[in-house]
Amino acid sequence: MTQSISGRIHLARMATAMAAVALVLVAGARPSSVVAGQAMVPAAGGKPLTIPYLANATKPADLDFTAAQCDTASNGEQMDCRFRQVFLTPSPIDATACVITTNGYERTFHRETPTRWTSAEAPVGVCGLVETTTLEDGGTTHWTMTLRTTTTRGADHPECGAALPAAEVYDWRNTKRPLPCASIQPGAIER
Repeated sequence: MTQSISGRIHLARMATAMAAVALVLVAGARPSSVVAGQAMVPAAGGKPLTIPYLANATKPADLDFTAAQCDTASNGEQMDCRFRQVFLTPSPIDATACVITTNGYERTFHRETPTRWTSAEAPVGVCGLVETTTLEDGGTTHWTMTLRTTTTRGADHPECGAALPAAEVYDWRNTKRPLPCASIQPGAIER
């Protein structure tokens, strides 16, 4: 069966877009000697670990992906990770275009079990909001990341617990997603 020219063009555009996403994730996850103007110091005596191919599972229609390059401490109880997130969103100006945006951030994790790592940020704001990130190792490239926000002030401030977002999950399943656009344009590149 022959494929129409428009069908071949659409497939070529999709392949180009997914190659761009893969390039951003892989390039962003590589260890770097300088991140955001600060020298990175890998965990002493540990080994590097790559957490690839995580797609937003909570919002399966979104083109939202992340990956990490981590350094584990020699005792295996701590892991310093540099994350790179990339997402494509429909352009508010051109309905046929998507905007590609990247974001980088760092987290330090502590081992809870042989396959589970947790990182909790310090409480912020009046409600004492705490963002906790959990990584679970399902073997090889089968990682799951869960982002959860809680409050430390829910008991004495009932309004604080009312506005908490649901947990957000990223995992290795469903990483291939259809593109809602025919072209891609640059957006913000953060950190």
